[in-house]
Amino acid sequence: MNPDLIKLALEHCGTSEFEKYSQTVLGALIGPAFKPLGGHKDGGADGFVDLGIWEQTDKPNRFFQASKTLDVEKKIRDTVARLKEVGRDVDLLYYASSLIVPYIDKVEMTLSDELGVTIKIYDRNAFAQRANFNKDVEAAGAQYLRPALHFLDELAAPSYPSQPVFQNAQAVCAFLSHELERRIGTTKTLEGVCDGLLIWALEETDPDAGKLLTQAQILEKIENVIPTARKFLRGQIGERLEALTAKKAGARTVNVHTKEGAYCLPFEARKQIRESLVEDEQLKVEVTDAFRKRIVDASVDLEDKVLEQVPALIHTTVEKLFEQQGYNAVRHFSEEGEQGALDARSVIEVAGDVVDAVKMDHPSRVKVKFLIKQVLRGALYNSEPVERSYFGRLARTYVLLFVLKNTPELVEHFNSMAKHFVLYIGTDILVRAVSEYYLPTDDQMTVNTLKILRQAGAKLILTAPTLEEVHSHIYAADREFDNTYAEVDAIVDRDLASESDRILIRAYYYAKLEHDNPKRPRSWGAYLGNFLTREKLLGPTSPQSMRSLRDTLTIRYGLSFEDREDLMREIDQDDLKKLTDAIKKLRKDGGRRHGDSRFQ
Repeated sequence: MNPDLIKLALEHCGTSEFEKYSQTVLGALIGPAFKPLGGHKDGGADGFVDLGIWEQTDKPNRFFQASKTLDVEKKIRDTVARLKEVGRDVDLLYYASSLIVPYIDKVEMTLSDELGVTIKIYDRNAFAQRANFNKDVEAAGAQYLRPALHFLDELAAPSYPSQPVFQNAQAVCAFLSHELERRIGTTKTLEGVCDGLLIWALEETDPDAGKLLTQAQILEKIENVIPTARKFLRGQIGERLEALTAKKAGARTVNVHTKEGAYCLPFEARKQIRESLVEDEQLKVEVTDAFRKRIVDASVDLEDKVLEQVPALIHTTVEKLFEQQGYNAVRHFSEEGEQGALDARSVIEVAGDVVDAVKMDHPSRVKVKFLIKQVLRGALYNSEPVERSYFGRLARTYVLLFVLKNTPELVEHFNSMAKHFVLYIGTDILVRAVSEYYLPTDDQMTVNTLKILRQAGAKLILTAPTLEEVHSHIYAADREFDNTYAEVDAIVDRDLASESDRILIRAYYYAKLEHDNPKRPRSWGAYLGNFLTREKLLGPTSPQSMRSLRDTLTIRYGLSFEDREDLMREIDQDDLKKLTDAIKKLRKDGGRRHGDSRFQ
């Protein structure tokens, strides 16, 4: 039994199967002197899941319990309390968990001291290490866990996103994502897309079974799934097949059978594809573990059966963000940093829709929405490496789905034109960049985007009107802080801060409340002092504070400043007048239709 597959199976198996498997493993490790106490709810069993409670025949104060419950420490406390409640003298508790228990030795010592009972925990890693302990354990793995892996046999792509953008393309994007990931910085993106499509088309080939595909059959298979591929693939397929069949380091990516005029993947390539698929599923399990840790750390009082739904709801929320927020969400999560920050309220709204679609009582629903918000705040803005890796993989999949669904020529277009970009940076981008000042470097998504664009040769421009808008935004936030938050500044917490519609006010409080950060701002004035001279912030366009803001933006983000005169020289005045008149007319007509005097 492959230990990595054991970990994957423990994530997907049912509670009853885990109980039976853990009974066999613990029986092999501890010895045959254990016997079941009885059925469910027998003096310590959890009524929400099927649990195994055992006692040693010659010393009935040692017990064993297996559970897939998310909060391990709480479950152990509850189990010991229940055992004592029914009159059992507990000396030692063996606890089996299908999850990974961080700092397991510390947890064991802390709980042992607290409960006056020796606690010994076997978690997912412990079971994986003992997957081949003896024949009985191997047989138990085959009987109870292997069925949980059958989904891999039918899976043509990672199980995420769970709702692909269009039918059958998810499988294609799995291969493209891996191919592009290997090729970043080494070749043109279009070649990576073409090669990924060809490898996907050949995935089911097998020369021993006579399963080969001709060039025409490869094209037909790809175009049946991705009709838009014909726009670029037909002119590339011959060249790319020739490159893939050429020997590199003594091996070929694709084998050609000259006599039949057909192609197939070598055995090693097919094996690598399956291994990549398993790695993708393991990545999802690892990020789910990271979500679980954040859930437990949040300490929200929920029933176990509700709490165990939350990781899946978080995954759905993340996928919905990609689906509904479009390319902005993709840029935010991208591992390469080509991303723009998401408004925290967008996350809350999407999470609300996801939770509302699940059957749950109202008090639990409110708590779950709050919990998802707490978890994703940390995952998005102070993410662990595994979370960034998972979000990056998901981001690439959505980008490719979008491109393949619309026009794959965009891939080559954006790949080649970055060095020719002259970009006028908008107010929303710069406000988001300012708001990221106290985030960890890896999580400064908008700032990293600007940095990557500069490194790619793009020229980034800050115009005088944009400077005025950013300055006005900061001034408005300053006025709102003075009028609404100044008197209660000392008692504002994360939840109250998250309700503000001013991103800078939210960012200030999130940074201020990071007590582990010695550089955190201690006051609103100190926060604004990172960007301009607050003492000179006397109005929406006060000249002195605007000059200090201009210097900050141009130096910090590598922008070139363009004043109004230079900007107007590049604009056709007749076109500008026509556009201005059209906007005025549109606003006037819209105001009349809606009875809004502001547009009249």
